[in-house]
Parts: sequence; C-alpha cells; structure tokens
Amino acid sequence: MHVVAAAVLLTCLNAVKPFQTDDPMYLKYGAEFAAHPLKPYDFLFGSPFVHPANEHVDPPVLPYWLGFELKVFGDRPALLKIGLLPFALALSAAVAFLGARLAPSLQIPLLWLAVLSPTILPGFNLMLDVPVLALGLSALVVAIASIACNSYSLAVISGLLLGLAIQTKYTGIIACATILTWCVFNHRVRYGFVIIGIGLGIAVAWECFVASTAGQSHFLLQLHREGGNPIRRMVHLVLPLLSHGAGLSPVIAVLAMVALSWSPARVLVMSVALIACLVALALTPSQRPLLSADNGRSILTISNLIYAVAALIVWGTFAHVCARLGRRTDSSVTENFINWFLLAWLAIELLGYFALSICPAARRMNGIVLVLSFLAVRLAHLEKIRPRIAALICTCGVGFALLFYITDWLEARAQEIAAHETAQQPTWRQGAGRFWVLSWWGFGYYAEREGLRPLQLNRDMPRPGDLLAVDRGPSSFAQTQKILQLEPIATLIVRDSFPFRTLIGYYHGGTPLENQRDGRSPVTIYRVTAIISPANQ
Repeated sequence: MHVVAAAVLLTCLNAVKPFQTDDPMYLKYGAEFAAHPLKPYDFLFGSPFVHPANEHVDPPVLPYWLGFELKVFGDRPALLKIGLLPFALALSAAVAFLGARLAPSLQIPLLWLAVLSPTILPGFNLMLDVPVLALGLSALVVAIASIACNSYSLAVISGLLLGLAIQTKYTGIIACATILTWCVFNHRVRYGFVIIGIGLGIAVAWECFVASTAGQSHFLLQLHREGGNPIRRMVHLVLPLLSHGAGLSPVIAVLAMVALSWSPARVLVMSVALIACLVALALTPSQRPLLSADNGRSILTISNLIYAVAALIVWGTFAHVCARLGRRTDSSVTENFINWFLLAWLAIELLGYFALSICPAARRMNGIVLVLSFLAVRLAHLEKIRPRIAALICTCGVGFALLFYITDWLEARAQEIAAHETAQQPTWRQGAGRFWVLSWWGFGYYAEREGLRPLQLNRDMPRPGDLLAVDRGPSSFAQTQKILQLEPIATLIVRDSFPFRTLIGYYHGGTPLENQRDGRSPVTIYRVTAIISPANQ
C-alpha cells in the first residue's frame, strides 16, 4: 500500500505542475522518435540554430516512451506525466525492497523520505533523472535477488534493466559499479560479470545501431562534445556538491543526529541553526553581493554565508555517520557487510558525480541524497531509534520536499502565465510582423502553443519589424545578437509573494533554493530593426 501510495502521489503532484526547464526538448524528441522509430535521430533540433538531433544529449529510452505516450494521449502535459507512473512505481518498489534489508524497523519512513525527497519530487518533470534512478535501482534490486536465489535468470533480467538504465541516461553506468560491489561483497563475482556484460552489451548494441543510422554513436559524440579539461571541471563541481548537499538534505542530517545519539540540546541547536538558514534565505536578498571584484563579478554573497553554515552542519553530521558505521563491530558479519556496502555505494556515487556531471544541478545529487538517506536510516535502525521519532522526522522531510515542490510549481506556472501574457499583449503587437520566441524552457513550449514561432536562424530568418520574446533560460542569446539588431521594447515579469525560487540554481547552478523578491520568469520583448549578417549555419 505504501509503495503504491508514494508512487501515485509523486506522479500526481508531477502531473499538476506545468512544463519546466527542459521538458519541451524531451517532448519534441519523443514526437520525432514516434514519427520515425528506426531512424530516431534523423531530424534537426535547436534554437537559435538547428543542429542534427544526435548532437544533443538524449538517449533513447525516455524519448521512445514519450513517443508512445504521445500516440496514446496526444499533446496533453498532465496525461503525459501520468504516463510516467511505471517509473515512479519501480522507484518506490526498489526503495521499499532495499529498506527491508537495510533498515527493516524503519522501512516505511525510509520509503516516504526517499521517494518524496527535495531532489525527486520537484525534479521528476519529463526529464531523465528519475527514470534512470528507478531503472538503476531496479537493476540493483534484481541483482540482489538473483544472488539470494542463485538464479541466473534473475541476473539476466537485472542486466536488461541495467542496459535500459544506461540508455536512459549515461549516468546509469554508476549502477554497474554498485551492482559489482554487491556481488564482490557476496563472493558472487560471476553474477556481476553476467549482469554488467548484458547491460553494457545492450548499450553498445544500441550505439552501433545509432552509428549506422545517424553516422556516429550518440554516446561517443557527446563524450567528444563535452571534452575539455576534466580536472578544472571537477574542481568547479566541489562547492556545488557541498551547497546542494546542504540545501537538499538538512532533514536527513537531523535524523542522522538523533541516530548518532547526540544530546537533545545539541540536536536542538543544530536543528535551529538549519531552520535559521532557511529563514535567512526567505528574508534576505540572498544573491546580493557583499564583496565584488574589480570587474563587478560577485565574490561573496549572503547566500554563500548561509550555505556555508548549512554545509558545515550537514556534511559534518554525515561524516560522523560514516565513521560510526565504519567502526561498528557489535553487529553480525552480515550487518557489518551492509554497513560497508553503503559506505562503498556513497563513494561510488561521489566518484560518479565528479566523473559524469557536466554542470552542477540538484538532479546530479539524486543518487547521493538517496544513499545519505539510506545511511541515516540504517544507523537509526541499528541504534534502535524509536520508530515514532524517525517517522516524525521523515514526515518533516516530506514537508521540506513539498516546500521545494511548491516553489518549483510557482516557477513553472509563471512561465505558462508569461507566455500567455506575452502573446496576448496588444500594445506591442500592433503593426508588428511575425512573433518569434527564443527559449528551450517551459516558456518556449507555452509560447509556441500561443502562436509564437521558435527562432531558428539557419532555417527561417526574421525580418525587420518582427518581434522576439526571450526568457532568461537560453545562453545562446549572444549568438542571436550577432545576427539580428534588436531593440528592447518591453519587459514582462510575473510576481507573487512566495519568498523562494528554484530557477535557475536548482536546475543549472550551485544552490537549489534562493530568495525571490524581484519576480519570476522575466521575459524581454525585442523588435528586430535590422539583419546584421545572414545565418548560413
């Protein structure tokens, strides 16, 4: 009952939220995959320039699934999101299975804490991250069952799920290391080789198919495009790891404090400090610079100080949890094995974060936050923390996730409202030509539904007198200004009194939550005054 309830609630809350950030991109890929399934990347995509679809990161599992949904439901956002229920069920069932083995006395609180977390509840959308987590965990669960039952048939199924996870998002490769670790700890290395061999075999076979139809492997093309200095990229991911961890898992840290048997006064002081950090974000202009460089770049902000305090508390607590679990010798061999497996799993997730993350975002923390939840609940189970206390803290964790969800719902709704008001505003449309939109985000999807045309400069060039609506999403606006001479004529901002925002740090940045006081979804309307140079590519 709890597995189904958690999955249905996660799916329904996702369904009532408008499209957000990259949702429209995945939907367009789904439509193209459905139109020509044997040549899935045989189309052009992008803005302000179109490029071969194979150049954008989007492995096939979710696009095929969305393509099937489009055939059944049509372009109906709520129904398309309800169609993701199987992924939510798989995630919920996998967490319940693992909870029964890691912390049987706290299985139900762990289920709700993990499934309705600040990384999963707001970040489900139509994006890849929750499906890949669901498939990767399912592959791990079936691998565990295959060893327990001495069943190579289950190992084959685990390998199939692993292959699907890798081709949902390439971070699914992390599941390979997790499964192999479990097999090594159980002295069943052969099972690990079978599972990983099947999973990688499926992934390689698909890449060969794509290479034969699109000219190059999708994975190898993305690997080449995301080249550069890996050391510099990893260094830039360190601080976001600390700030996202602090912002997304403070309630898990409080549960860990109780499990560590810290004094009530100490837990109270730490909890009040974390609450004070959240209140400070709500009340202060958190992004306002306190110290700036000569070029105007911000060096220190209020947000930096808030997240630094939270990071010291949260990551310091988790360090104590890892040390306590690693030192435990009063349990049976099986119990100690589970402790060391969880510690190894956390190390794998951290290595995967640095090795496979292109940019910082809350969704890159899905696996890390999940394992931190497992560690905290595991220690609470071993220390025989009263289930009512753990359930109360986990309920607070779900409430904290709902805070993120409400914030992100307002952000998504603001993009829908902005698109409608932009299209229906008569003052700047009188006497104008065609109306274009430059956005990859939800604003672009709703603007197209209102009649605006996506800007694709190497396919259809605007004319002087045309209008262009630009939201704050695309980083490619500078390219547009090299082609078109633009005159700003209006700015539209959606306002509300809720103090938090998730854009853009939750989806592409170093902090998941910031103060909101200047409005949401700013859209600037430009008039095309001249063509600077033609766009030939």
